[in-house]
Amino acid sequence: MASSPITNDTPAATGNATHCMPRWSRYRGEPLDDNGRCSIKLAGGQSTPLSPDASTVTVDYLRHQGQYWRAVLPLGGVERVYGQAFNFSKPKTRRGDHGPEIRYRKSGLPERTVPIMNHVQSRFSFRDDQPVKLYPLGGETSGPPADEVYDVVYSIEATGPPGVSYNLRDAILGNLVCAHRFVSIQEVVFERIAVENQYVLETPPLALEPSETRALLAKSLERSHLAGMDEPYYLFRCGATNNCTSTPFRMLDEVVNYTPRERLGALLYRLPLNPRLYLRLRGLDPSPKQYSFLREEFLDYLEDPATQKRRREHVRQAVQVRRSASRGECDEEQKRSQRGAS
Repeated sequence: MASSPITNDTPAATGNATHCMPRWSRYRGEPLDDNGRCSIKLAGGQSTPLSPDASTVTVDYLRHQGQYWRAVLPLGGVERVYGQAFNFSKPKTRRGDHGPEIRYRKSGLPERTVPIMNHVQSRFSFRDDQPVKLYPLGGETSGPPADEVYDVVYSIEATGPPGVSYNLRDAILGNLVCAHRFVSIQEVVFERIAVENQYVLETPPLALEPSETRALLAKSLERSHLAGMDEPYYLFRCGATNNCTSTPFRMLDEVVNYTPRERLGALLYRLPLNPRLYLRLRGLDPSPKQYSFLREEFLDYLEDPATQKRRREHVRQAVQVRRSASRGECDEEQKRSQRGAS
């Protein structure tokens, strides 16, 4: 294991270089692309199940500022959980005076071509006096940390071999790897807002008891460790759904004490149709009509020259990777044509 953080701002970086697509995938044997998508691993000989009463949990591969880190998370320091969501389908457009224009709702959100294509993730917020401490990957955790963060996000995302992006066929048939990521909130803002220009919505803090908040964080860390990089992503499958909505809601249902009515509402979770409704049916959404834009909270970060510079470098590298991939496809096509002619 490296003694320093793995830099991975490029889409073709090597954070998962030792991983190949598993045998159950139609891409079996092909190298697994990273893109910063990697489940965490428990460090220091820790084992499962994790106890919510543990003082700290140390993990490898937490993502922050384009790097993987060894992180020490104080379970007793987590005090709030927020639900986050954004729609990743293309925005609707209309004809404007200067070409196509995006259509916006009164709320400020773009209208989407597929309203039900939502990504869901959980934000864990820590107290000011108990931050998450970051150390070089594989290094010691006894000295002063290299950095500290106060919010981490648990996000389940599909990944596959280089050049294969998320698509319904592979998501339904289970051909993609399900990565259970833990990333800093700053990394979420960079990836989803600075680079992708997404509109990430956030709920008010969920109506959880302190013990439930700690239990949910411990269960999420444990689930990520056990999943590793060998678990199929299923958008929908009877008895085996494993996507960004179903899995977090199942874990939530395991740690919360519901009333009989709320338990009935907890039967809805499998598809990312309306995650906010799922929370309301469980009695966990204290203000159903209230939400906030993550970009407004981190406007200073987005406007920081360092963030803008990183974004330009990221986009430039992404373009180079796409061009290289395109040239490679052309070369393969020429070889096939030559073989056919001979």
